[in-house]
Amino acid sequence: MRHMRLFIAGATGVLGRNLIPLLLQQGHIIRVLVRTPQHAQRLQGSGVEIVFGDLLAQHMPEQIVQFAQDCDAILHLATAIPPDPTIPGAWESNTRLRTTGTSLLLQAALASGTSYYVQQSVVMAYPDHGDQWISENMPLDISPARAHICEPVIAMENMVRAISPRQLPWCIARGGWFVGPGTQQDRQIAQLRAGQVIVPGDGSNFLSLVNVADMADALSAILQAAPAGAIMNIVDEPIRNGDYLDTLAKLYGVAQPARDASQHNPPSLRCSNTAARKMLGWRPVHGIWPEQV
Repeated sequence: MRHMRLFIAGATGVLGRNLIPLLLQQGHIIRVLVRTPQHAQRLQGSGVEIVFGDLLAQHMPEQIVQFAQDCDAILHLATAIPPDPTIPGAWESNTRLRTTGTSLLLQAALASGTSYYVQQSVVMAYPDHGDQWISENMPLDISPARAHICEPVIAMENMVRAISPRQLPWCIARGGWFVGPGTQQDRQIAQLRAGQVIVPGDGSNFLSLVNVADMADALSAILQAAPAGAIMNIVDEPIRNGDYLDTLAKLYGVAQPARDASQHNPPSLRCSNTAARKMLGWRPVHGIWPEQV
């Protein structure tokens, strides 16, 4: 295994908290960008080098280049997914991290001579494709109805793809909806127990989920094995929304959620992980269900 010096933005999120121990165990040297001392407490004593800064601050361009010096790879994992996406302006910080943040980190990678760049992306930016399988060559969703979610993802990926992989080798990892400890699955379980979950439509739309620990495994494999310019879905076996929620409710011994036929089904995203399996030798092993019930 090749040991690397890594610079990670987004290290204190749920994905970073799963990825960093794995990378340290493999012998990598890690420098992380952290916004506040409070966030840094999660990493104290872990063996990583902590540098303070905010990707969205005006003075960051020069600092980011300095932080990236002598690093072999940059990983952009920083997101700000809103707990309640219906609140006006809820997506603003996440949008800026995917646009301004990506631009800064790419510039730093080029200016510092970093030899690899990894961009976390999301499968939720694909368009509704019903029961059809979605591979990485499916264009992302440009519909106005989902622009608040998909436009920043498209802009982010376009910035990465605009750079020749010969100039800066890069990989885009399109992750599924995270499940596992510390993810939105915890909130779903609490809502199921409280009887607060309603399945929109008939629940037949497909979800492409991934355990956050499996996503961490995939990123570790990408650093070792992904070809330059690769784009891959990192997902478990897709499951219909209604089946997922019914099974989750059954695991916790609570009533299955009702369907609301007056609502439209959300976009159906049946994403294939074939590319990741072939290119990385990766497969999901942690599963989408809670480990302890």
